[in-house]
Amino acid sequence: MDATKFYTKREEKANWITHLLGIMIAIVGTYLLTAKSIVHQNIWALLAFLIFGFGMFVCMLASTLYHYVQTPKTKSLLRHFDHGSIYVLIACSYSPFTLILLRNEGIWGWGLFVLVWIIALTGIGFNFGTLKANSHLKTASYVLMGMIILIAIRPSIEIAASMNCMDVLLWILIGGIFYIVGAIFYALAKREFIHFIFHLFVLFGMMSHIYAAFLIPL
Repeated sequence: MDATKFYTKREEKANWITHLLGIMIAIVGTYLLTAKSIVHQNIWALLAFLIFGFGMFVCMLASTLYHYVQTPKTKSLLRHFDHGSIYVLIACSYSPFTLILLRNEGIWGWGLFVLVWIIALTGIGFNFGTLKANSHLKTASYVLMGMIILIAIRPSIEIAASMNCMDVLLWILIGGIFYIVGAIFYALAKREFIHFIFHLFVLFGMMSHIYAAFLIPL
């Protein structure tokens, strides 16, 4: 499949610039989060924030490279890394939530952490295998993976209420809404600059989850 035929040159410029900005946001966000964990001497928070930061950086870097490179063969390969890195971002975004808020809530914290990584690794495997490069099934899998958090909604509300940090859940929800709206634009990316709009919603979602992570009491 020709990976260069989907976007015009000016679209691609807008696409890679937005996620180059995303790399900067990921770096700054990771710095602020890890600095907070160090100040509070919280090793679990440090680990969770580093994992989260890694996911953001990898996803933004993969996207930037994919949209920047124009050599068809290289671009086709980078397309797989770009789509696979979305699974990494989603799984890593769960880390502050599962390894800090829910870590001591029985099976919820570690169970959810392991579950999302199993799904992520499976998705990455299919991404390099049988799924079509622009499969709607792949888009649906991103959304469903992000919504797995709903199975832990009750313990999440209970622990957030006890820690007086319901705003954390609010910003997780806001970020999720940004991602879902972005996914809709992605699925309908037939007109010029629609993919650019998808990128903007990804950035809004990512920033919302950075803020949610920063609000978690340590």
